[in-house]
Amino acid sequence: MERAAIVETVSDRTEADEDGATDATRAVLETLGERLSADQADDLAAELPPDLSEHLTEGESGAQFSEEEFISRVDQRMETLDVTGERAATAVMATLLESVDEAERSAVVDQFQQYGFETLLGETDADIDVSERSPRER
Repeated sequence: MERAAIVETVSDRTEADEDGATDATRAVLETLGERLSADQADDLAAELPPDLSEHLTEGESGAQFSEEEFISRVDQRMETLDVTGERAATAVMATLLESVDEAERSAVVDQFQQYGFETLLGETDADIDVSERSPRER
């Protein structure tokens, strides 16, 4: 998916203007990059346009934190006040999952389900069912 399409989808989901959607996308990608392992962040970044992928890989990676902390970090990074961290996180995560290939989608879903991040994964139209995966599939 092209950058413009990702930002437009995030804008539609958050009801923010383009600048707000771009800010939300950046904040979520930076936080996601912190949460994923370096290899996972690199793999996911390879699926995104370069100007978005750099946000996944420019910081530290592999940090262990809760869904609540994830949302808090997104909130702290966003410059726009029109979108909450939770709304940004769910919109961007859903858009990312819909725009990447099945292998990357599964890797992100597995990583986030393992730590109880179902809320962030629950609003996607991607071909995954985050509510009915067995522990063996994780």
